[in-house]
Amino acid sequence: MMKKKINIANMMPVIILAALFVVFAVITRGEILKKSNLMAIINQSVATIIAGLGMMFVISMGGTDITAGSLVALAGTLAAMAGSSLGFGFAWLAAVAVGIASGLFLGIVNTKFKVSSFMASLAMLMALRALVNWILNARVVMASKAIRALDGFEYKIPILIVLILIIGYIFKYTPFGYYCRAIGENENAMKFIGIKVNKIKIFAFIISGVMASIAGIFAVARVGGASNTMGASFEMRVMMAMFIAAVPVSGGSGTKIYKLIIGAFTILLLESGLTFCGASGAVTQGIRGLVLIGVVYLTQVLKDSSESGRLSRTKVRE
Repeated sequence: MMKKKINIANMMPVIILAALFVVFAVITRGEILKKSNLMAIINQSVATIIAGLGMMFVISMGGTDITAGSLVALAGTLAAMAGSSLGFGFAWLAAVAVGIASGLFLGIVNTKFKVSSFMASLAMLMALRALVNWILNARVVMASKAIRALDGFEYKIPILIVLILIIGYIFKYTPFGYYCRAIGENENAMKFIGIKVNKIKIFAFIISGVMASIAGIFAVARVGGASNTMGASFEMRVMMAMFIAAVPVSGGSGTKIYKLIIGAFTILLLESGLTFCGASGAVTQGIRGLVLIGVVYLTQVLKDSSESGRLSRTKVRE
């Protein structure tokens, strides 16, 4: 019986995470492995994973949604305002409504007006940030006690697990999730067999918007309020979490939920480890960029090597 060959490209996210743990454990003399520090990394990764869960649907189609940072700020701001004046339930309704509206608008602009998802989401990012600045006008909105309580591990971890299970099931086991990945593989083929591609894309952007808005609630809970700077560059952290874990930029079947989760821990571990080492913000940003380039390049090389080997074996059998 032949043994199944291990795909090194699929193992790369785990290898990178393990390597970073070893490197920073040695450099910091075990400081990074203390329970409090590990809990802090997990705590910071919650919002990143939640927003990434929604973005996975867009990425799997080969699209882009970079509105997460501004959407976190807007949804968090409105959730804090609604929670203080109307109650905890209305905070969630306000945030989710913002996510639905943003995703719906972005999906329609992309599908009906044929504007690339990158350009559409870039314009949306700026518009949402301007709206946040107009609403807050340089002031800070404090979150209600009920919202701040969400920052406790006894609440956020169960909610995160439930969201991972729900989104994971939808993404892997439902026709909608399959169509998203299939569009990333070959959009024209999906259109040819009668799949309503535009409808799938719009729903994917809506899910992305809703999950980013939910991440906004947890971001507000973590800092205790909303300000103009909340969510700044957050979308880049989410995208780095995916791409540093070998989620393909072009989408398709290589888009997997577990890669996002590992990537979120990897990017937070990298940032925390560099902070422990005394690296400045500029140095941290530079190293993150270099690591991302190196990982993407190495993953692509391994993928190409794997595909070449598979084609060679196919020719030999023929």
